[in-house]
Amino acid sequence: MRAPLPVLALLLLAFAGSRPGLAQDTRDLGLPPPSGFQNPVLPPPSGYQNPVLPPQSGQRYMPGIGGPFGDGDYRRAVPPQPPGTGSGVIGTVSPETAALGTETLDRLDQIAPALRRCWQPPALDGQTAAAAATVRFSLRRDGTLFGQPRVTWEMRRASPGLRERFSNSLIAAVRDCTPMRLSPGLGGSIAGRPITIRFYGRAPSNQRAV
Repeated sequence: MRAPLPVLALLLLAFAGSRPGLAQDTRDLGLPPPSGFQNPVLPPPSGYQNPVLPPQSGQRYMPGIGGPFGDGDYRRAVPPQPPGTGSGVIGTVSPETAALGTETLDRLDQIAPALRRCWQPPALDGQTAAAAATVRFSLRRDGTLFGQPRVTWEMRRASPGLRERFSNSLIAAVRDCTPMRLSPGLGGSIAGRPITIRFYGRAPSNQRAV
C-alpha cells in the first residue's frame, strides 16, 4: 500500500534533520577583517606589468637610471658648477674689454667695462699662461666704495706669484675707479649690495669679450 504524499514528506524531513551535514552545506569563510584593515593587494593578472610604486621619502623621479626612481644610481638634482663660476657674477673683464670713460653709469652691465679703464693686468709669461680671479665689492648710493674689495676666487692653475699679482691688480682697479658716477636709479638699486666681477688675464676662447 503506497503512503500518502504528506506522510512521505514528513518522513524525508525527519531523516534530513537527523543528518545535519546533508541538510545544509556550510563553509568557514573566516572572520571579517578588523576595523581599519586595508584590502590586500591581489597579484596582477597574467601578462600584466608591475605597477610603478611611489618613491621613497626624499627620492627624486629619474626615469631610465637604474630603475624608475634611480635605484642604485642617483643623479644630482643640480649639477655641480665648475670652480669659480656662480650666479653672483654680473660681468667679466679681460684685456680685450672695451673700457668705458667717465660717463654716468645707468645699467648694471656697465660696471665691468668701467673697471677696465683702471685695470692694469700683469704680464703673462708665454702664450699658454693664463690667470683669472673674481673680485667682490659694494658701492654706496653715490658710487663710493662701501667696505673693502676682496678676491673670492683665483685660478689655481696659475703660478702662486702670478695669482698674487693678478689679485692685487683687481683690488687696485676697484679702488682706483671709485667713486663711480652712478645714475640715481642705478645707485639706489645697488647700494650696499655685493657686486661680483670676473677678470681674465686672457679672454677665454669660449666667451666673447665684453
